[in-house]
Amino acid sequence: YPNRTQQNQLEQMFGNDRFVWNQMLAMMNERYQNNKALPFLGRFKLNYLLKPLKKEYPFLKNSDSSSLQVVNEFLT
Repeated sequence: YPNRTQQNQLEQMFGNDRFVWNQMLAMMNERYQNNKALPFLGRFKLNYLLKPLKKEYPFLKNSDSSSLQVVNEFLT
């Protein structure tokens, strides 16, 4: 069983994953609404957008990058 510190880290990671999911989904919905002819963004293009998102929201740096990439993979 995880200790209290590990529980806090897991809660932070899950919260960050949920935040990235919502941000990417909102961006994709807005992109689609603005121009329906644009191609759908794949996993690699979404992963490319993680770096600017981490600069805008520094708390995302507390999460493991692979967990954020898995969120993008499930979003596609």
